[in-house]
Amino acid sequence: MSLEGRVALITGAGRGIGAGIARSLAVAGAHVVVNDLHAERAEATAEAIDGMGGGKAVARAFDVTDHSAVVAAVAATEAELGPVDLLVNNAGIPETMAAQKFIDSSPESWTPYLQLNLVGSMNCIHTVLPGMVERKVGRIVQISSGASSIGQRAGVSLYGASKAGIEGLIRHVAAEVATTGVTANALALGLMENTADKVDRAVLDPILRSIPVGRLGRADEVGAAVVWLCSDLGGYVTGQVIHLSGGGVYGR
Repeated sequence: MSLEGRVALITGAGRGIGAGIARSLAVAGAHVVVNDLHAERAEATAEAIDGMGGGKAVARAFDVTDHSAVVAAVAATEAELGPVDLLVNNAGIPETMAAQKFIDSSPESWTPYLQLNLVGSMNCIHTVLPGMVERKVGRIVQISSGASSIGQRAGVSLYGASKAGIEGLIRHVAAEVATTGVTANALALGLMENTADKVDRAVLDPILRSIPVGRLGRADEVGAAVVWLCSDLGGYVTGQVIHLSGGGVYGR
């Protein structure tokens, strides 16, 4: 599934799942724009990908919740690499994120989740979508979570609510542009290796026991799914929420 010549923007790609997605897209031949809030993380990941061969990698440090910053970054990318063909909205965990039951939250604590997972993703989609539609080429992949589909005790209600919201937008965008050749889908992740150390063992162990395949997910597995959705062979899939959860049932 070659992506040679395509330009991909991956948000929140300085480490973890986002970095794995960027590596997979580059191996498939795409030129990748590694976004992160922190320049040093974006630069380190881009440098490592450049050393692998495959597509070119460049770093772009900007805050996806800042619409003008997104517009400027996309313009700089177009000037250097060409139009953005593939958008992967991976940024989704606020730096202030902590397990907290909704009843214990304050209205002020809701904003970072809504800003990042809703507004941030909307900023990126809204900026690249007109060009995709005009060229009749484009793939949008929204990284979501199983927390969007099933209630959990882990204290992630705000995160889950914001992910459910952006999944709703993806469905509508997919329907609106379906005849243009542009697709939009969401990948809802189960518990991944890079996040397990952030979860209390009392919460983690029951989750692990509930995963039919008996293990956590890996970044390269997410990357492979993104490559498929971004390829020509993924062109008949749009408006979907696809669960990568090791067989976990999330209720949709």
